[in-house]
Amino acid sequence: MADTEPKGVVVGVDGSEPARRALGWAMTEAELRGLPLYVVTAQPATPGYAVLAPGPHYQEDLERVLAELRIRTETMVTEVNGERERPFGGHAVVQVYSGTATEVLLGMSERHEMVVVGSRGSGGFSRLLLGSVSTAVVHHAACPVLVVRG
Repeated sequence: MADTEPKGVVVGVDGSEPARRALGWAMTEAELRGLPLYVVTAQPATPGYAVLAPGPHYQEDLERVLAELRIRTETMVTEVNGERERPFGGHAVVQVYSGTATEVLLGMSERHEMVVVGSRGSGGFSRLLLGSVSTAVVHHAACPVLVVRG
């Protein structure tokens, strides 16, 4: 993120249903505050993690994965905006980072007004629990955090 980027509302998304709900809430918060919305997704850059394997084409593979994430995230923003009663009237910026969601969101919390994340968990006792990213962000963010129940 550039130092000249205006402060805004950051929402971490991963394509899940809780992330979609968090995105909707973040759109509302950004509008109410008159701030830009930063829709953020991250891909760990560790070789051997998920779709990234160590090898001669690692950097190319990482760039391909990040480009695919950008497209999926932009599509999700369009879909969630289309589901809203009133379309988002603010400025939204999709940002895709190489790194873990926790480290990216905590870093952004130092420069922005609010971070919005979805919770994880389904059924019974697990509904009372937050996911690992939301827990880390709640405990370590440098700005207010809104956790949207999944």
